[in-house]
Order: sequence, then structure tokens, then C-alpha cells
Amino acid sequence: MKILQLVTKRQYRGAEVFAANLSMELIALGHTIIFAGLYKNESNILEVQDARNVDLSNKKHNNFSFSLLRSLIDLIKNEDPDVIQCNGSDTLKYMIAARFMVKKKPILYRNISTISEWLDSDIKLTLYKKIFSKVDHVTSVGSESIQDLITTLEYPEEQTSVIRRGIPNKKIEGSKFYDKIRKELGLDKDAKIVMHVGNFSPEKNHILLLEIFEDLKKDHPEIKLVCVGDGVTFKNIQEEIHNRNLKDAVYLLGFRKDIPELLSASDCIVLSSLVEGVPGVILEAAVQGKPSVASNVGGVKEVLIDGETGFIIDNFDKRDFSEKLARICMDPQLRQQLGENARHLVIDQFNPVKNAKKFENLYARLAGIQVKIDKKKDSLRILQIIQKKQYRGAEIFCCQLGNELERKGHVVKIYSIYDGNAKLPFIKPIESLERKQVLRYTDFYGWKAIAEIINDFKPDIVQANASDTLKYTVLSKELFGWSTPIIFRNASVTSYYVTGKLSKKLNHFLFQKVNYIVSVSESSKRDLNKLFPFTNQKTEVISNGVDINLDVDSENPYKSCGPNIVHVGSLTIEKNHLELLYIFKMFLNKNPGAKLHIIGEGDLKEEIETEVNRLKLDKDVVLYGEMRHPEAYIKYATMLVLPSLIEGLPGVILEAMKLRTIVVAYDVGGISEVLNNNTGFLVKPNNLESFVKSMEVALKENQSSKISEAKKLVSTKFNNSVLAENFLQVYKKTILKRNEK
Repeated sequence: MKILQLVTKRQYRGAEVFAANLSMELIALGHTIIFAGLYKNESNILEVQDARNVDLSNKKHNNFSFSLLRSLIDLIKNEDPDVIQCNGSDTLKYMIAARFMVKKKPILYRNISTISEWLDSDIKLTLYKKIFSKVDHVTSVGSESIQDLITTLEYPEEQTSVIRRGIPNKKIEGSKFYDKIRKELGLDKDAKIVMHVGNFSPEKNHILLLEIFEDLKKDHPEIKLVCVGDGVTFKNIQEEIHNRNLKDAVYLLGFRKDIPELLSASDCIVLSSLVEGVPGVILEAAVQGKPSVASNVGGVKEVLIDGETGFIIDNFDKRDFSEKLARICMDPQLRQQLGENARHLVIDQFNPVKNAKKFENLYARLAGIQVKIDKKKDSLRILQIIQKKQYRGAEIFCCQLGNELERKGHVVKIYSIYDGNAKLPFIKPIESLERKQVLRYTDFYGWKAIAEIINDFKPDIVQANASDTLKYTVLSKELFGWSTPIIFRNASVTSYYVTGKLSKKLNHFLFQKVNYIVSVSESSKRDLNKLFPFTNQKTEVISNGVDINLDVDSENPYKSCGPNIVHVGSLTIEKNHLELLYIFKMFLNKNPGAKLHIIGEGDLKEEIETEVNRLKLDKDVVLYGEMRHPEAYIKYATMLVLPSLIEGLPGVILEAMKLRTIVVAYDVGGISEVLNNNTGFLVKPNNLESFVKSMEVALKENQSSKISEAKKLVSTKFNNSVLAENFLQVYKKTILKRNEK
């Protein structure tokens, strides 16, 4: 393919450097690149080796430039690219104007920021909605920024995707640079360097850094701030350093090309930005094994895991910034551990080759070009089947797993058997077979539809995720003779649903036909193996997980200042909502003003509403129905409660732990594999009085120790990225075993 990469200027700045690195990877894959800047950069011009490097105008114009537009039109006509990628808002404006004068080409826009932050008027909003209506696809650096764009511009979600930055994994031996930079600045060898890399512009908030280092200078004069970059506020910051008497604490290096070497010689990185997309410098520092401390803005939390790879600072808190920077600089063991975690994260999730292949596949799809697949490569094609588009644990985890697999360079498609309204968190569109549940035992055309998908997509593996997906995949394979291995995701307690001789006989047949079974917990595995002993030879446990970057930016959604108790789960018998109401009634008697918030949808909704009215709890219990993003309700809740009758290993407990919300739950299924006396409150089943007592202890006593242990556990053992690797091992093992037959 021939790809036109449009950038604002061919300069050493985040968006342009990314486009250049991506271009080099695409050239290595055999594609032709035109790397074009709208405006000529005055110095330090960025070039892509083996690409055609060109500038369209000698300078930036205050108003729209028709001569620049003419140059762009001529370039497109002469080069005839297959696809055009716009990197920056100016490139998009000119490209949309040019498309009326040239043969239609697919236009891709790469979004790197939170667009709502700078659309500060209705006129701008209307204009950008019009511009983006002409864009074929938008790819973003992070899930938060793409969701912001979809909401702000009412842009079609199915025309979007998240493709993270690809960072070259070249670690530099930092010892010689460690001494070199200190010598260059006239510092002692033991001086600690906190580095800031970025343009000098208002949004980078350098003034806050100076205020932070005014404080640090008093107690830790050995910690120095070194700023790399140039820009409109450079002279102002230089003057502020002089006025604040910080010449011996803050050093400005200006523009530099040796960024990796400088990062390798630092102790940590700092970002105090007011606005960010997904800051690449955090990833670049991570490649060198350096932790970061950054303000909680934009997509920072998508590349920085608080307490694991560095620290995230809320509300631009100067004292917190100072404490965290001092802690990293003065504790070499902590610094090393955070740095190693950061390097592991960037290698795992930000691979530049996999990143380029994702762009390659996207370009090919937009241009209608077939990409040749190298069968020798490790990339797998994975078909995931879910029951329904609904906010239920099995479906949500399938989407999170699919996202992780995509980030690791694999190709994932998700189909639901039944349709639904839930906008599940998968980075690609989810298609539905739109079958009817009443026909699930006799649905010949549904089974045929799966066979047609198999024939068209040609997956290496099919994963059936709970419930009716087992029937549909196995019966489709038996009737239509496709050979792709089936993995079944056992997410609950099978014996609860498989009752009666006919049901047991049918499921015995279905489980015999699957190639491998992944159970969500040891409890689920034991139950299945006891019911069908032959499954013991082809079953292993891979738990539910949680997005390690999970966090909440929105405000507290609760209007009540009293204890806010939240429950998240489908309104079904096994979730035990009626008993939950009795528990809450008892709790409310001792804690007037408490509110119970129930998030979920299901067949028992009317029965639950009736019981709420019978117990006279209509002013104290709120039923919200399905909710796409319940995270804020979990985070700001006083506690999460789960008095379930059965469970596999509920993901909502993991989310609560990650969001630092205490959990009270019955000890059923696999809950005890994550919840214990150190991480929350585990209650003997069907003991209402004990449940209420645990709720009161959770309310009245300090739970910081349990909360910290819970977050630590979920961030390490239940990390979705790690779990995705475990699934890949199962896939590859199953494929290999099938091929050996």
C-alpha cells in the first residue's frame, strides 16, 4: 500500500514522532510512505528514512491558505495514495477541504487528546461535527479519549478503534550517561534527577513544577529538576527560575535529540500537565526502566499504573507531588521495582511491530485491499461467542479479554447469539446473530450462521463464553463439520443449572465435544469435574480479571450523604435480591439515611420492585437498570454487597477492590479465592444477621488496611494483561494438540 502521513510540521514532537516511527515500521512491512508536513519546520527537521519527505508550505498561515491547499491537492493527485492518515487538527481541516478536488480516498484521523477540552464554543463544535462527518475512521491513543470524541461529536462508534502507541524497545545502558549529564550540569554524582520532557507551552504547566521544587529544595536539595524542550513559554520559565532563586534546583536543556539517553540517566520522570492525550514520554521513560509521577489528566492512567509503575497525582496536589518524587528519588529499591514494572508494561502492551500491523490491517480494510497473512507468525485469529449484548460478567470479561488480545497483536471477532442494547467495552463492533432464545435447542439456521462465520473468518480458535454459547458452537461444529478447536469458558457453578436426566445427558455430550475448558475459579472447576469427571483431563482455571488501568474521573453520582450501599448484578434468582432487601431493611433500622443502589436488569425486576414497595423501602432503594459504566457508583459507594446464592468469580468484586471500595459478600463459589479477612468481609451463606453485622463493621471501623491489600491483590494476580497471556497458552496448546492428531 501507499500511505500518506500528514503532520502539522516535521518536528520532534509527540504526534509527529509517533507518525514517523509508525512510518518506519510500515516501510519495514513493505509499504510506501509519503511523510508530509503542512508547514516547514525552521530547524531540527524530522525525516523518515526511505520515505518521501516533503513540506507543503514554508510557513504557518494565520488564516486558511489556498496555496497550501493547492499543494496538498497536487501531492495527492501525483502520488495517488491508497489511504491518508491525518495527525493533528490542521491536517484534517486541509484534507477535508482537499477531498472535494481529488479522487475519493479513505481518510483516517489519529486522535491524541481529549477533544472536548478545546472545543470551547458552539461554533467550533458545529464545525468539527461537520468536518468529522467526512472522516472514514478515527483511531485514538486511548479508550477515554475515543469515548470523549464519540460523545462530543456524536461520531459513530463503529467507525472508531483504539490503537495505542508503539514504543521501540531499545534500552540504553545508562551508566555513562548518568555521569555525563551530571557533569554537563555541574552536579554532584549523587544528585537525583527528575526529568520533564515536553514543549514549553501553557498546558504543560511548568509553573507548577517550579512551585513543587521550591518546596523540595528545602528538605531535599540533592533532587534536581531537568527540563528538556523548547516553546513559547521557555523564556518566561527561565525568568521565573531566576525570580524564585531556583538556579541551583532547576535546569533547562532546551531542544535535544538524545531523549532516550537523557531518560536513561534520570531517576524518574514528572508531568504536571493540565491536558494530555496518552503521553508518550511516560512510555519512553518506561522503556529505560524509569518510573513516572504525573497529574491525573486525559489518558495518563492508561500508561501509568498508580503504585505499580509510578504515581498519579489528583487535583494537581503540590504536597503529594513533592512527597511522591522524594519517595522515589530517596528509595532506590522502590525506584527499581517501579521502573521494572513500567518496562514490563510497555513491552507487553505497546509493541511497535504489533502496533504497525494493526494500522496495516485498518488501512487495508478502509482501502478494500487484502493483506497477506504470514502463517509463520504467532498472531492468532480468535472468534469469541457470547450469549447476548448485555452488561453481565461473562460478556464484559470476554470484551476485556478481546481488547487485551488485540493489543497483543491478535485478531479478535466477537459475535453475540442474541441481540441486546448494551454497548459492551470491546474496541471493535460486536455483531449479533439475532437468534431467538426460545429456539435455542432447535435453531438450525443459528448453527448454520456460526458455520458461515467460521468459513469466512477462518479462526484458529473458537471460544464459547458461558450459557447457550456451548450448545450453539458444539451443535454447529457437529452438523456442519468445521474443525476449529472449541474452548469453553465455564463462568459459574454448572450443577446449579444442569438438573434432571435429560439436561445432564445433553451437557455430557456437549462437554465431550469441546477441546478444552477454562473455569473461572477452583470452585467452578471442582463442581464441573464432579458432575462430569471426564472433564478433569481438559480443564484448568484462569480467573476473571480487571483492567489494570481502571479508574474513574467522573464526580460522585450519589445525592445522599448517608451510607450508600451498591449492588451490581443481573436481576436473577442466583443473585438473591430478595434476601438483599431483607438485609438492607435490617441495616437501615440501625443506620437511618442509608440508601441501597441496585444496578442491573433481568426477569425478576417486577418481583423485586413489588417487594421494595411491600417493605416500604421505595424511598430508600433505587433500581437503575443496566448501566454501561457503573464504575463511579462502585468507587464512591460506602461498600459493595453481594449476598449471592452461587457465583463463579464475580468481576464486580475485582473492580470494587481496584477502585478501593470495601466488599461484603457471602462465601459462595469462587468468591473466597479473592475475598478474605484481609481484603474484605466474607460471610457464611444465608446468615442475614452476620451479613448485617459485617456491613456495620465495614461502615464504622477504618478499613484502609483491607482496602490496600485488596487493591494490591487485584493489581497483581487479577491483571487482565497477564490473564490474556494465560488464555493464549491454552489456545496454542489446544491448537497444537489438534494438529498432532
